[in-house]
Amino acid sequence: MKIILIEDEGIALRKLKKIIEEVDPEVNIVAELESVYDALNWFRQHNSSDIDLIFSDIQLSDGLSFEIFESLQTELPIIFTTAYDEFALRAFKLNGVDYLLKPIQKEEVQSALVKFARSKSVYSRDQLSHLNQIICQLKQPTKAAPVFIAYLKDQMIPVPAASVICFYTSNQTVFAMTEKREFVLGESLEEIENRLPWDLFFRANRQFIIQKKFVASAEVYFNNRLVIHLQLKTPEKIVISREKSTQFKDWLTGK
Repeated sequence: MKIILIEDEGIALRKLKKIIEEVDPEVNIVAELESVYDALNWFRQHNSSDIDLIFSDIQLSDGLSFEIFESLQTELPIIFTTAYDEFALRAFKLNGVDYLLKPIQKEEVQSALVKFARSKSVYSRDQLSHLNQIICQLKQPTKAAPVFIAYLKDQMIPVPAASVICFYTSNQTVFAMTEKREFVLGESLEEIENRLPWDLFFRANRQFIIQKKFVASAEVYFNNRLVIHLQLKTPEKIVISREKSTQFKDWLTGK
């Protein structure tokens, strides 16, 4: 089987290559490409008719990899690698595109190759265009953070999201923690998450949504997880899974 790798992070590229070769020693990696520009040039100069499969990161240094496949109008099967959140991944899955969530693990590559061997799927330009729209929507920041309503006896208290250190659930109750006090909200954590600007707030796990400006530090936890420390002590430890750690780092640095 002949494969092309498209990945702009050297460490990620070497790891993916090593895993693929361990899973199937007979795989022939024909090219390792680092950017949209490099990929377009390679495909225009080489005959890709004998290529079986492409592994491609979504966000490259000079744009989204979708630009490559839309420009070339290729129908080669593609397994995307990505650090995007579960919302985006669910959308990919609905459109029939395989994906691997970074940091990539050997078992996931093996499963994806088995799935490819069974289906030999072809991905159309319409599917790529739709995925491109999803990514662009996810990267579009919200203009302003919303205001939530907390209820205290007969009072309705406005709680601006900008003042919230974190939203969290405890005993089936949703709280908004500010520097002054905590408020009980009437919305679920999922409803709150849907209203928040993605560039300012991050869904750390099922229990916590945190705001970027209140992140004090992050420390490595066992199994490559992260423990997040906010500027105010939280009722429970905030742990980010191994699968989400790369996404958290990108969010924190504004990538």
